[in-house]
Amino acid sequence: LLGETTDVTFNMITVDGDTSTNDMLIAMASGLAGNTELVPGHPDWDNFAAAFRHVCQTLAQAIARDGEGATRLVEVTVNGAVTDLSARAIAKTVIGSSLVKSAVFGADANWGRIIAAVGRAGEPVNPDTVDIRLGDILVLSGSQPVAFDEEEALEYLKGDSVVIHVELHNGSGHATAWGCDLTYDYVRINAAYRT
Repeated sequence: LLGETTDVTFNMITVDGDTSTNDMLIAMASGLAGNTELVPGHPDWDNFAAAFRHVCQTLAQAIARDGEGATRLVEVTVNGAVTDLSARAIAKTVIGSSLVKSAVFGADANWGRIIAAVGRAGEPVNPDTVDIRLGDILVLSGSQPVAFDEEEALEYLKGDSVVIHVELHNGSGHATAWGCDLTYDYVRINAAYRT
C-alpha cells in the first residue's frame, strides 16, 4: 500500500527537480493495539487505503506548497494519456518545467510553455488533440489557441493555488502532480545556502 500510494502522491511532487540525499518515506505500525492485521480483503481495507492515500496526498501537497520561496501551489492534472504511467511522466514534466513555474510566478497565461513540456515528456501525444485549461479557463482546444479573457486569467494565476488541466484525448490514462512556482526568492535562498 505504501509503494502504490507513494507512486501517486510523494513521487508526484517536485520543487526544483532535485532529490535530497535524506528524502525518504516510512510507514510503521507497532501492532501494540492488538487489532486484526489490515491486509487486502480485510473488511476495513478499502477505507483504510483511502484514508492513507488522503493523508499522503495532503502531506505531499504541503511539501510542494512549502518549496523554497514558493508563493503558489501548482497542480497539473493530465487526462486522456495512453496509460497512467504516461500521464504521470507528462504531469511531472509539466510541473517540473522551470518555464512553466516561472510563468505561474509571473501570472502569465503562457499555454505554449505547457504544451512544450507535454511534448518533451517523451510520451505518446497526438499533436492535434491537446486541450489546456488554467482552472476553468480554456486556453487551448484541439492544440489550437482559443480567445480567452486575459484579465480573468491574470487574476486566476495570482491566486494561492493554480490548477493546470491537460486533456490529451489519446487514451484513459490519468495522473496529477504538484509543485510550486519558481520565484526570485528561490534563487536568493539557495544562493545563500551553505552546508
